[in-house]
Amino acid sequence: MQLIKIKTIPIEYDVKIENARLVAADIEPGKLTQQTTPLRVNHKTENVKVRMDFSDMRSSIGMKTPADVAKEAPAKTQQTANSVTTEFVQQGNAMTEQGMTIGQYMKQKMLNDMRTQTAIKSVPTEPVDISWEPATIETNVQKGELKQQFQRPVCEMEFIPSSYSLEIKQLAKVEIEYIGGFQYVPPSSDPNYEEE
Repeated sequence: MQLIKIKTIPIEYDVKIENARLVAADIEPGKLTQQTTPLRVNHKTENVKVRMDFSDMRSSIGMKTPADVAKEAPAKTQQTANSVTTEFVQQGNAMTEQGMTIGQYMKQKMLNDMRTQTAIKSVPTEPVDISWEPATIETNVQKGELKQQFQRPVCEMEFIPSSYSLEIKQLAKVEIEYIGGFQYVPPSSDPNYEEE
């Protein structure tokens, strides 16, 4: 007859394991910014300059300016006055000659004065005064520029280490249960006692 019942209860536990991980929270990529100023070329040009002075040439062929005429006027006036006076004196002297009439004097004077005189000569004796300045070109070059700005990438990272947890829900134990009846002394005191 079995008197003892032995029950073994094993330990009960939970194991939690989390691996290590690297978490990248915010990642901002790198940026390259460029600012370009192009090459510039500026030209400043002046054409050739020619100056021509015709005043001496015009004077040499008798084409005079009002200023030249004004300068020569006093001398010409005196010369004209002298020639008119001389002409009147010659006319008076001619009229004193024997048998000279006014008609004969005028005829003789017209024959003697038959010559053509022009105020303008055909060939100039003075050249044209020519002066000149050569053409110029001025070049201004401004170099091109390239500006670069690099912004490094930004990355915030978090390292979470591994973790290990052990939770014991129940300890191991041994349960012993007495399954035999009661021992009465004397045996006849047992309520279920039966005599043989």
